Amino acid sequence: MKYILLIVMLAFTFNGFTQSNDAKVKTTYSEFKYPQLIADFTSTDWGKVYKAKDSLLQIGASAIPDLIKLFDNPKSFAKLEGTADLIYPGATEFWGHGWIVDYDIDWIAIRVGWALEDLTFQNFGFSENVITERELMNLHKKDYAKYIETGKHDISFQKQKFNELDQIIEKAKRWWRKNQKHWTPLQALKDAVFSNDLERQMNAIHQMRFPNYTIKDLTQEWFDKNLKKRIEELNKSRNEDLVLQIEYLLRDGVSSEK
Repeated sequence: MKYILLIVMLAFTFNGFTQSNDAKVKTTYSEFKYPQLIADFTSTDWGKVYKAKDSLLQIGASAIPDLIKLFDNPKSFAKLEGTADLIYPGATEFWGHGWIVDYDIDWIAIRVGWALEDLTFQNFGFSENVITERELMNLHKKDYAKYIETGKHDISFQKQKFNELDQIIEKAKRWWRKNQKHWTPLQALKDAVFSNDLERQMNAIHQMRFPNYTIKDLTQEWFDKNLKKRIEELNKSRNEDLVLQIEYLLRDGVSSEK
């Protein structure tokens, strides 16, 4: 009888704890349209962060004001936990494989920039540009004997974007003030492809190959009519990485849904 009573008491306590947490989220993030997603996105739990980011991207334009609002506290910091084999500027170990995120996303403002740049195909300047697959593979080959012994490489990336954060944030805010009334993902994708910014072009091509979110009306027919000629022009670029991704895109076609 005591055992059953204990279970009931624990269940009641757990339920109360859950309700308390939910209430805290609603109170703390009450000014946001998507409070639970913002709470998860700004947490230290990497699993929650990337899932919330995916959801915010899928929501699209109406999620942007919530992301912009997070810039109000530009020095907010949430060191990620449970990152497994994530490779990002805050990582100290490389396991020979993993997901590359070239943003110092322990800083919430830079985490916001990561989401915004993936959503809008803009290049505000949040990326550190310190991690490349080629450099990681060179490190792997160079220190392979140590890797065999320990199963990992020790890494340390030079980071500088935090020192430039105020200017980068203002650039993103200014862009949204100018574009918020007419911005659409489809036009944003087109603008990126026709830009002269390599990062924007690569981001747009990646979206068409491996979608971060679904873009309404992005079809192979639309691509052929609106982007194919420009993509074929870019295929003459001297940038090997860009040309390689373009060749894959032209070969495999557009993937329009996540």
